Amino acid sequence: MVGRVGVSYAASHRLAKIVLDRPEAGNALDLEMARALKEAVHRALADPYVDILTLTATGTDFCVGSDTSEAERAEDPTTAVFELAAALEELFALLNSSSKLVLVGVQGLAAGSGLGLVLAGDLAFCSHDATFRVPPKGGTGAPDPGLAWLLPRAIGQQRALSFGLGGRTLDAATADDWGIAELAPDGNVHAALRDAADNLGGQHLWANSEMRRLLHASWETSRTELSQSEAVTLVRALLNRNRS
Repeated sequence: MVGRVGVSYAASHRLAKIVLDRPEAGNALDLEMARALKEAVHRALADPYVDILTLTATGTDFCVGSDTSEAERAEDPTTAVFELAAALEELFALLNSSSKLVLVGVQGLAAGSGLGLVLAGDLAFCSHDATFRVPPKGGTGAPDPGLAWLLPRAIGQQRALSFGLGGRTLDAATADDWGIAELAPDGNVHAALRDAADNLGGQHLWANSEMRRLLHASWETSRTELSQSEAVTLVRALLNRNRS
C-alpha cells in the first residue's frame, strides 16, 4: 500500500481501493488532499490491471465537506478558494468521465464536497447511520464547489432546491429513496461493495462499462449521436458474443 496525505491506495484482484484517511478532520478535503485523491484516481485509471475503483473512508464520517481553514487564515482568501475549487472540479470531472466503474461506500456524514464524491460515483452504498447534507455543518452555508452541477442531475432540479435551501439533513432511508445511495444490506457497506464489484466485473465488465459511458454521455450528447453510439455498442457486443 502506498500512503499519501489523507489518502491511501491499494490495488489487487482487478480492484483499486482508494480510502479517505483523515478521520481527525472528518476527512474534510483541503487542497493537498483533493490533489492526492485526484492522483489516486488517475493511478487507478492508468493501471491496466484495475477494472473497478472503490472509494471509502476511515473514521466516523465519510467526508464532512471542503476544508476552507487555509482560506480563512489567508489575507486574501480568493486565491486559496479558487485553487481548492479548481482541484475539486478536476477531481469530479475525472470521476465523471472515468472509463472504469466507481463504487462509493458511505458511513456517517457526507456533506458538501463529500456529498459531491458520492454523486460523482456510479453506485453508492451507505450504512444505517449515514447522513447527507448540501452545506457542511458549521460552515458558511454556501455549497461546496462542484455540487451545484452534480446535485440536480442526480435528484432533479426541484428536489435539489428543496434539499439545499431547506438546509435538510437526509437520513440513510431517504437517501436510498432519492437514489443518492443505496442502503447496504444489514448496513454492511464493505460487503455491499464486494458484491457489487463481483457482479459488475468479470464477463459482464465490458457491457456494464459501456452502459456507464452511454448514460453519462446522455447529458452532453445529442439524441441522434447517442443513438448511433448505442448502435455501435450493440454491434460490438454481438461480434464479441459470436467470437466467444
